[in-house]
Amino acid sequence: MHRLRGIVVIGALAVAVSVVGAGPAVAAKGGNSANAKLCQKGGWQNLFQSDGSRFASEGDCMSYGAHGGTILTTPPFAGQAVCVADGGTFVPDGGSPVIWQCNRYRSGTDEQILANACFADGGNVLATRADVDDTRSAVCAPA
Repeated sequence: MHRLRGIVVIGALAVAVSVVGAGPAVAAKGGNSANAKLCQKGGWQNLFQSDGSRFASEGDCMSYGAHGGTILTTPPFAGQAVCVADGGTFVPDGGSPVIWQCNRYRSGTDEQILANACFADGGNVLATRADVDDTRSAVCAPA
């Protein structure tokens, strides 16, 4: 009887140790389910990384979130929304001397809107230039 009770106790301890040991591995494998849900069903196409860049795929988005990346539902730069809406390509430089660039936007764009976005993003200078294909490019920088 004592032998049977000892075997049962040892078996119970073995199960408890294996469950406790597997806990962190299971949690790590699951990742951040809130981020995963944001990325699913095409959601990744409307999300941004903390530097303002977009995700290449749903898997890219899920991996970024699972590894601690901050997923944003709106662009972190006011200039990004203006640039993209006017057909441009937004490039966040994230530091001095350039805050961001908007490349090849339509030449009919109201550049005061871009200048206001630059100011909102912490810049004081918006330098623009005409491109060869009837588009323009702008650089937002601190003074």
